[in-house]
Amino acid sequence: MNKSYLTGFLSGTSVVALGMVVVLLGSGFQGASAKTGVVDAIKVMEAVETSRNYREEEKNYFNERENALQYLSQNRVMKKEEAEKFWTLTLKATKTDAEKAELEKVKITAADAKKKFNDLQVKANPTDADLKLLDEYRNRQAEMGEYGKKLVEDTQNDMKELRQKHLSSLQDAYQAAIMEIGKKDGYGVIFDKNVAPFAANDVTDAAAKIATKKG
Repeated sequence: MNKSYLTGFLSGTSVVALGMVVVLLGSGFQGASAKTGVVDAIKVMEAVETSRNYREEEKNYFNERENALQYLSQNRVMKKEEAEKFWTLTLKATKTDAEKAELEKVKITAADAKKKFNDLQVKANPTDADLKLLDEYRNRQAEMGEYGKKLVEDTQNDMKELRQKHLSSLQDAYQAAIMEIGKKDGYGVIFDKNVAPFAANDVTDAAAKIATKKG
């Protein structure tokens, strides 16, 4: 997991929350003489064992949905119920043989509809039945356009939830590591480097070693 990924991953309010994080031992600051330290939060979270899987998980999650959306965009004369079936079956992690067969059937139906639509558009002398079918296909395109927008919105929301879940896990490991360092070495407060970039007593490496085992 590279730093640019985590920097974006911790954007907005998350950066503010982590950038201002301090660790207070006991009931709070322990007076003006309390020992202080500084830590690079991103580097510590990069060290969390599970963080190595998060980027790949998010990439696969996004790519699966992007590919499915691209297919639906290229087959916009599908019936909506067929499109819903395609979406559900395509994204199902483990498919039975019956489900695989059903998915192939949906794809064949979609390909047939697409071919008929394309043929009708260039037919020299369409019959009334042909024109009626063309209207039906165009209505499907409009319906699929709305359905596609919903899927995009749902995918964006799902991605946000997945990232928040990952972030929460990383934050927990980070906080646990900082608390352990603070208690073990007697720190009253530990600032993030964004807040105190030139402060002494950098505990990043020590915290990273602990965080590796926390995730």
